[in-house]
Formats: sequence, C-alpha cells, structure tokens
Amino acid sequence: MEQTEPVNPRVMCSERTAGCVYDSSIAAEISGYIDIGMKDEALRLTRKVLEKRRILPDEFSVAVRTIGVYGSSFKRWRTKLEAAYNRQSRRFKRKVRTDMLGIYASLNDREIAVQFIDVRRPTYPDVLFGMDALLKLNKLEEAQLLASQCAKALRSTTDRFEQSVLLTGLGEYYSRIQRWDDALAAWEHMPLEQPFRRDALSGIVKIHLARALHAATRGLQLLSELKKNPDKEIQLIAPGNDLALMLDAEKELLKFKRGIEKILREKVRKDLGIPIQSDHQNAKSTPTA
Repeated sequence: MEQTEPVNPRVMCSERTAGCVYDSSIAAEISGYIDIGMKDEALRLTRKVLEKRRILPDEFSVAVRTIGVYGSSFKRWRTKLEAAYNRQSRRFKRKVRTDMLGIYASLNDREIAVQFIDVRRPTYPDVLFGMDALLKLNKLEEAQLLASQCAKALRSTTDRFEQSVLLTGLGEYYSRIQRWDDALAAWEHMPLEQPFRRDALSGIVKIHLARALHAATRGLQLLSELKKNPDKEIQLIAPGNDLALMLDAEKELLKFKRGIEKILREKVRKDLGIPIQSDHQNAKSTPTA
C-alpha cells in the first residue's frame, strides 16, 4: 500500500505476529528478546538462525520479525534471507510465503512480491502488501480477484484490524478503476482507531478532488468545442463579447485544473485511474488571446 503507507509494513507485520506460540525454542527465545527490547541478543540469534542448514518456518518468521523491528532495512539482510529461504523445502516455502511477500513489499520489489500473492485464498498480508503491488504493475485481473475475496471476507470478520486491511484493499482497488462511490463507501467504513485511518481520510479527499478535476477538464473540453462551433446568433448580437466570456471561463477552469493537479500529483492521479495528459494535450487546453 505504498500510495499512502500509513505505517511501515515491516512494523505492521511484526505487530501482528507478536505473542505467537512457537514450535521452536530458538524462535520463542528471539521473540522474548524482542518483547523486552534486547536488540543485540535478538539480532545475534537471528543471524544464527539464517545460517542454519535447515530452518523451521517459525524460526524464519521470527527472524523476519526481528529484522523488521531492529534491522533498519531489509536491503542489508536480503542476501541472507534469500539464501536461507532458497535452501529449504517446498513445504517450508509454502508456510513462509507471506513472510517473503512482506519482505519484497518492504523492498519495493513488486515484480517479485506479486509471485508470493495468493489472490484466491488470501490472508491479510496478501491484501496489506499485495493490492498495491498488483495495481502498480497494472495486474488488474488479479487485483479484481483479490478485491472480490476482500469483499467476501469483510462480511464474516469481526476483527477490527482485519476489517481495516480489507477496506483499504477495496478502497485502493475501487479508486483505481474509478468506481469512486464504492471507494468512498469503503473509506467511510474504516475503523479510525486502526492504523489505516490516513488512507481512509486522505482517500476520501482525493476522490472529491479527482471529481473536481474531472469537472474542470470536461468544462474545458466543452468550451473548446463551443469555440469551434459558436452560436451565430449570439455572435451577431455581441460580436467579440461572447469569445471574451468564453476565454474568461476557460482561464478560471484552467486555474482550478492546475491547482488540483498540484495537489494530486501524477502518481496519485494514476492511483485514481485518471489518464495522464501529455504536454501537447495540456497545451490544447491553454486559453489563447
């Protein structure tokens, strides 16, 4: 969810895995160190885990959690994590799929991150980390499948955090395909005590700005068409005045358009499904004397 990123995905991942019961004594020990703030001990054992030939899924997951909390950046740990992951069994890899998704999402490596998304049986990390990656890569079919699963899961979950994740995924998807009423409905149902409040509140504002931008752009198009085919009767009654009025209206709409575009940068407009005009297209909208 890079577009708004209310929280660091590494921290979100670590928060939701805190308090787990581990099968591995090493994993439990590392988790205990994290809980009481013993950074050096937690990192020391994390390095030891990643150097093991065979690693338990719990051990890998808590290693990822440790790096998320104390490791400053997954970039520095990427080689060790990938080497540890690659030498494990298929069963192990299935169990730590969402950990790998979180790692690559944090690294902003969307091309690899999407390989770890399960759009048919998603867990909350698939939505938390996956929807943004799919939308940024224009994988709209996969995003649609993920969104449909979000809507289905939303009807049955009572967990407020999970509700906030699902609503954020839906808000992002509906915004991108310009189903703005549905996006607003998702954002407006956001539990504001949850971390994604910024996504919801700013998402609502962005949609209203997008609609204003659409209105200004459409107005400029209508005025351009009117200049090409002016009302002859009005031209005879007040020659030149009607053109001056049109130019004034055009200047005002262009001022609105440019102001909104300064707020809704190109990247945000893409997230809202708004086609980006070229400089040539923009020039066509510029009033002429």
